[in-house]
Amino acid sequence: MRAPAEPYNDSTIIGCKLNRAWANRDRVYLKSRYDAQGRKTEEVHSTLWSEAEETIRQVALGLATLGVAPGDRVSVFGPNSPRWIMVTSSIFMIRGTLVPIYPSVKSEDAWWCLHDSGAKVVFVHGPEQLGKVLAERSRMDQLEWIVVMNAEVDDPAEGVISFDELIARGNTGGLNDDVLEGQLREASEEDLVAIIYTSGTTGRPKGVMLSNKNIISQLAVVDEFGFTPEDVWFCHLPLCHSLGFSVDFLNATYQGGTMFLVDGLDTETIRRNLAACRPTVMTSVPRMWEKLYLQINETVRQRPGFVQRLFKWAMENGTTHFNLQYEGQRIPFGLRVKARLAGRIFSKVRRKAGLNRLKMCVTGGGPIHPDLLVFFGAMGIPLYQGFGLTETSPVTHVSTPGANKIGWIGKPIPDTECKLSEDGELLIRGPQVMSGYWRNSEATAEAFTEDGFLKTGDIAEIDDQGFVRITDRKKELIITSGGKNIAPQPIQNAFNTDPYIQQIHVVGDARKYIAALLVPNFEILKRWIRKQDISCSSPQEMVTLEPVKKLFDERVAKINKTLNKYETIKRFALLPQEFTEEAGELTPTLKMKRRVIDKKYHEIIDSLYPSES
Repeated sequence: MRAPAEPYNDSTIIGCKLNRAWANRDRVYLKSRYDAQGRKTEEVHSTLWSEAEETIRQVALGLATLGVAPGDRVSVFGPNSPRWIMVTSSIFMIRGTLVPIYPSVKSEDAWWCLHDSGAKVVFVHGPEQLGKVLAERSRMDQLEWIVVMNAEVDDPAEGVISFDELIARGNTGGLNDDVLEGQLREASEEDLVAIIYTSGTTGRPKGVMLSNKNIISQLAVVDEFGFTPEDVWFCHLPLCHSLGFSVDFLNATYQGGTMFLVDGLDTETIRRNLAACRPTVMTSVPRMWEKLYLQINETVRQRPGFVQRLFKWAMENGTTHFNLQYEGQRIPFGLRVKARLAGRIFSKVRRKAGLNRLKMCVTGGGPIHPDLLVFFGAMGIPLYQGFGLTETSPVTHVSTPGANKIGWIGKPIPDTECKLSEDGELLIRGPQVMSGYWRNSEATAEAFTEDGFLKTGDIAEIDDQGFVRITDRKKELIITSGGKNIAPQPIQNAFNTDPYIQQIHVVGDARKYIAALLVPNFEILKRWIRKQDISCSSPQEMVTLEPVKKLFDERVAKINKTLNKYETIKRFALLPQEFTEEAGELTPTLKMKRRVIDKKYHEIIDSLYPSES
């Protein structure tokens, strides 16, 4: 790679990236299980910053030969991979607009994103995504080219070319580096760089328009976390989601660090890649931290009794030490000694889980139980809570090492204003807030107040220090037939750390009382059933067993004691299968789609209210 004549505009994503690429050209930028040809393997492969920069330029030149001009929309439809990173960067290099699509969406949703955005080119990961695009291609008049990123896919359909062919076109297409360089120098912070479609629970997804300025504004807070080029980011959140894109892709790029790309959120994929990566920085959603918490505790429960007692002792002392430190109080000498001993125990647990190098973690994308923040903090894993929306690029608030209040999402990041509406809704105004929804002026007008604040849809409170706490989603508040307003999320959070409960969906809107759909943790339940010497062959049979029902009666009763009387679960139903993204019940970041679940399981929900039928 050649040295730039002068630095690029650091207030643009691509300028920031190219400046870091030159400064870190001989360092590793990407690690993943994809090889240089885009094929999935068992081994971990590395890509240097200089190698990535060269491929990015080649793809940009190739896109130019396909007629892509500044402002044109180009879509990337696939999971996290090195080619996802390189293609996205090349779109920014020619000043195009990225339209990312989740790899698992249905054909209809993929069609909508491509059709509504007017994408000229779409990059697809492999046969699954290619099939979805081809199935709907007749309804996409503006789509001219489909580029397949996986080298093993070969399709003769018109307008479908391989990644290698695109590179070859760029090398022989006549557009030289000087022209490309000129486009780069014209990049502006006002350029529309992405249209990210929200995964709404009803209606068509809306395209959130984000500029360089919107996304780059997220960097205002990163210095408070002390990141360095030596850091390794565990990039398992979908990069097509604003949280993964901003907190992982943007931060790692800004620091000149290393991204370890993971292409799935299932437990085994996370476990295997954590062991291979051993990251120093990790951002995830609450459900992933809940799974890690349950996994650690279940692993300890299967060890001999003395190990369990030792872990319990370490957790008690680690928690006391963490709480005193968090509150800024003096830590007695004896407790400091105990905490050091506890730290040795925790270091073995962290190493086994691949968490031994973690120095900074963030949770976002939804509310998290405060006990989890204390649990990981006691283990020596600092976990900070943040908040944001796709419409805000996404971060508006975050807790930092210098300003942290457990259970609160933190203070606004620099240059961000927030206030509460009369009904308690959190309102945001700042440089990260979108300009609006793509080709949807009506939805844009509805999203803002008259004085230009974005309506978040979240009910919140603000303390006298400026810390903010989210209490629930405005549209998801349950109002019982008795007129009681109840927030379901805190109730669900109370159950999310129970080892026997995998998922819970609280219901009760316009009903007499609160009820719930419960999904057991079937692996743990199987072991419990075996200890009871009960013969059982399937989840469908498990949830019908009287001893199992009694077990969950006891689990629910135990947690009910921690809730207000009007919040307690009066009745529940056990489901034989998990809520999943594939079934349309979860978003790609594992949040439940309340309306979808309510509709799908309405008969079971009705059965929980026999007096009303």
